[in-house]
Amino acid sequence: MHYGTVAWFDARRGIGMIMMEGSGSEVPVSSAQIDGGGQQSLAADTRVAFRLLHGPGGPRAVDVYVP
Repeated sequence: MHYGTVAWFDARRGIGMIMMEGSGSEVPVSSAQIDGGGQQSLAADTRVAFRLLHGPGGPRAVDVYVP
């Protein structure tokens, strides 16, 4: 499990970036990966927990939730 802070999230497009704690690296997140009981958006500066999935396009955040 990884933790980070939402850098930005565009609710209209359903995409955003999370800044990982410790490394400062940013990873993309999509609204389809938000595990929030129907919540499909994230607010900037919100602390979140997530798993990293490494794919052909690079790492991305999955199973994202607000702890």
